[in-house]
Amino acid sequence: MKVKGGFLMYLFIFLGLILGACLIIAAIMLFSPGTSIFGLEWVGENSTGTYATYDGYFKEISAYDTVTINALKHDANGNTIGYGYYDVDIRRADRDAVNSNVVVENKIQGLAKTADKTEFSINFEESEDGKALTINVVQINTWLASTGASKITLNIPDELNTSNVTFIVNTGSGSVDFGGDIGRDSEAFALESKALTATTESGSITLKELTTASNAINLKTTSGAINLHAESLTTREMSIESASGHINLPATINANTLTLATDKGIIDGGNINANLTLNTQMGVVRLGNINGNVIGTERLDGTDVKLGTISGELGIPSARNVNLEALNVGGFVNIVTEGGRIYIGSVDTGLNSRTNITTTSGEIKVYVEQDNNQIINLTTKSGKITAFVASSSGNKNFTTENGRIDVTLSQSTSLDLISETKGETVLNWDETNVSNNILYREIRGTDAFTGAIMKLKSNTGNMEFNRILNPEFN
Repeated sequence: MKVKGGFLMYLFIFLGLILGACLIIAAIMLFSPGTSIFGLEWVGENSTGTYATYDGYFKEISAYDTVTINALKHDANGNTIGYGYYDVDIRRADRDAVNSNVVVENKIQGLAKTADKTEFSINFEESEDGKALTINVVQINTWLASTGASKITLNIPDELNTSNVTFIVNTGSGSVDFGGDIGRDSEAFALESKALTATTESGSITLKELTTASNAINLKTTSGAINLHAESLTTREMSIESASGHINLPATINANTLTLATDKGIIDGGNINANLTLNTQMGVVRLGNINGNVIGTERLDGTDVKLGTISGELGIPSARNVNLEALNVGGFVNIVTEGGRIYIGSVDTGLNSRTNITTTSGEIKVYVEQDNNQIINLTTKSGKITAFVASSSGNKNFTTENGRIDVTLSQSTSLDLISETKGETVLNWDETNVSNNILYREIRGTDAFTGAIMKLKSNTGNMEFNRILNPEFN
């Protein structure tokens, strides 16, 4: 069917009129802010204001137990509907500053629904007991916004001791910085605190080098990075969470407890002197030595974990799929996982206490230290067990249904190797130290045998024995 040229001409004219009308409406909104058309209007705020926190009524920042900064969005009735788009910085002020102040930079513009339009505001609220100060900054409410570098900065003079103050920051799409200073060529001053708490939806969180918190550090962001720049950080309790961002920890953390959480991010850090809880999913964790216990929550699924030595216990009571590597564990090991890899050990180091590791289809690889006289239970349904046993005392029970057990003995020991159905068992031993007559009797006997120091059982008889000299763990 042919379309007449006259129809196309009228169509183009009609579309041109619509486009022209849209341009006229946009021009009216841009050059006459506040004009409402079809229930929408163009709004904007481009300003910088300085507000004293100490004005004869409010005390100085150092006199409060808690100082909270909230970047908020309100509806037309003044009700809070979420967090605003502000970066927040708490830091030491200019060298000549006498009193604390808050500087708010607004750079935001966009379309707003006329019925929901709000104005920028800032207010200071002191608790009834006078121990807490809350600073609420409300941005203009936009429907479609083009935001700039809107920012809230709390400037604190050098001479104010804030070591007993808890700082709390809540913002939406904005970054949070603790510490730092303004216009300093040298001689940076530390930002001391009792506790630091920051929550942002899609921004980074940074603790500068000289930032401290004696009691607690709680940092949470949805998609931003978390950077702790101090070489060493000491507090009582610490919780760090970024759903998908990169978490960079100091070379050393000293705390009672440390909780690390991510959904699909990367966590890098050094040595941890604390009891560590890993609440991670689909992420990567790379840390140094852990002077304390390590616990993995049930969310520990699809995570790659690489640790140094662990002085305390290692517990992962339930996980679907986790890859974990550790050089050494000094305490009780209890791990239950469906898949993945569990590697514990290196040359002459590994498991030093009682151990229970169970996996459905995953791989277990461990080194049992020479002075470990505890019970070692390794079980897999269809995966693989590789164990280097250097100890001569304590019971070792390695079991599989359809998987493979590969064991190397450096000396005679008490050992149960059980392959229930179609599994495969390989036993290697150091011909210098292991009692060969026991092994020879097993080789010459039936496929099920109980000797003085070991029990070897394979329902299919699929067993292999190797005499080697000076075996090594690798």
